[in-house]
Amino acid sequence: MLRTYTASALWLDEAISVSISSLPLPDVDDALRRDGAPPLYPLILWGWEQFFGDGQNAVRALSAVFGIAALPVIAVAGRRLAGEAGAMASLLLLAVSPFAVYYSTEARMYSLVVLLVLLGFLALDGYLRAPGRVRGIAVALLSGTLALTHYWALFLLSTVAGALLLRRWREGRRTDARAAGWMITGGFLFLPWLPSFLFHVRHTGTPWSEPPSLSDLPDLVKVPVRWASGPGQAGSGAVLLALVLLLLAVLGSTTVRLSRAAFELDLRGRPPGRGLAIIIAATLVLALVISRTMGGAFVARYTSVVFPIFILLAAVGAARLPFRVRTPVLIVAALLGLALALPNLTNSGKTQAPVLAAALRAEAMPGDVVVYCPDQLGPAVSRLLPAGLHQEVYPGGGEPARVDWVDYQARNLNADPVQYARRLSERAGDRVIWLVSHAGYRTYEGHCQTLVHELTTLRGQPLCLVESDGYYLERADVRGWATAAEPRSALAERPQDCAPDQVPFGVVEP
Repeated sequence: MLRTYTASALWLDEAISVSISSLPLPDVDDALRRDGAPPLYPLILWGWEQFFGDGQNAVRALSAVFGIAALPVIAVAGRRLAGEAGAMASLLLLAVSPFAVYYSTEARMYSLVVLLVLLGFLALDGYLRAPGRVRGIAVALLSGTLALTHYWALFLLSTVAGALLLRRWREGRRTDARAAGWMITGGFLFLPWLPSFLFHVRHTGTPWSEPPSLSDLPDLVKVPVRWASGPGQAGSGAVLLALVLLLLAVLGSTTVRLSRAAFELDLRGRPPGRGLAIIIAATLVLALVISRTMGGAFVARYTSVVFPIFILLAAVGAARLPFRVRTPVLIVAALLGLALALPNLTNSGKTQAPVLAAALRAEAMPGDVVVYCPDQLGPAVSRLLPAGLHQEVYPGGGEPARVDWVDYQARNLNADPVQYARRLSERAGDRVIWLVSHAGYRTYEGHCQTLVHELTTLRGQPLCLVESDGYYLERADVRGWATAAEPRSALAERPQDCAPDQVPFGVVEP
């Protein structure tokens, strides 16, 4: 149940995924080119929608399938690393993980990433134990599909291949070099997508977020807190769970001997935990450095590429504990995880879109104009509105179902909200203009406020239909303007502007 349902409506990223996957197949490639995402998950979702439709629960069920499939896979991986104790610990820790639960109920690629990383681990481990062409092909296929699922997988793949080549150089193990070669061979699957990837590097990126600073390196230790908290705030429960997992990870990477009476640590690390810890740390550092250099975002959901490796490392640590110690530690971790994951079942705070759409359905009439400022509010709300409304986004005037991320910052910074408002008012004529807006989005600084001011100057005091509610991560005001010549009674009788949003707002970061 934890991995199959959440109450919240689709938020921005999910709505974009569904919009792209609902297109005719020949149009998906161009939509992805303007979206900035690799193609594998949207294409799988496209096929899924042909059978199950594009309803909210239907599209999220695909991620639930991936999330549930990852459970037996991580148990097999845990057994290979630390025997039966490792299998049970890894299965339990992933089953109750708030991070894993959350992304198993979101129509995005992150639960697929977790599954592919675990399958890739098993394929690579199998090849290193018993090299063979079939196992090598499996390594290549999983490396290529992982790269086609999320670009941060390139950081993980580079780190693992680099570690294998370094060990070949230091220890002379030819199997390591061959394994790295199979991983590189998997890059041939990525070659058809390479032109789009290079286009994304130059023209899309993550303009909705400030790039990280190299001074953020010490903050990498906070990543386990995000894994422990899932989409919620990092409260005391999440911090406690993160500390338990970090302690297990430290034990997994450094413990030599552990008993009821004493334990011995080797700070140089011990296999297999040492290798897992190096891969996790090196991947995150590489991601931070490249994100800083290229101006990309560093957000918790992207770290799904190393999250399952961290769970395996914690499971190795748990397996090294004496049974009488291991059992209560895992019980504590399980209870904390469940307590933090269960609220996802009733969580409706991802987006205010259903509230905004319900108000518009009640008040707006066919032919009215609905404008979204910024355009990032469009995908989640527009899919819930009926046909007959003219919907567009500021500043380009395009359809609101998707966001065009190509040269996004330059386009927004060069826009003129005053001229847009004047043209909009002229085009709308005697129809009501409804503006769905929020002032807290990067690259839109001041634009949406100016748009409100200019429309008020042109059309008079607006009706505040809905005010932004700080309960929601993705939220907005809805204002309506009639004309002086043709006032609609509902608007003319209740003119009142929305109060400023007093709750600090940033990028939605579940």
